[in-house]
Amino acid sequence: MPKVLVALPSGLLEEIDEVALAEHRNRSDLIREALRRYIENFKRNQNNPNNNNYNNSPKQGTVNSEKTLRV
Repeated sequence: MPKVLVALPSGLLEEIDEVALAEHRNRSDLIREALRRYIENFKRNQNNPNNNNYNNSPKQGTVNSEKTLRV
């Protein structure tokens, strides 16, 4: 599995660690699931022009970390 290096604000990393600990998971697993859910939601919004978020999706290549982790 390829690896990536991502810079995160320390507060966000602390929140990730809190959730991972509470769910008995590691950081990587939690972040993978959050990104999978974000991408699924993004694709649903792209394919549904009646959705209010259709035109408010982040620009390609960007990720809003708050939306990603608060799914």
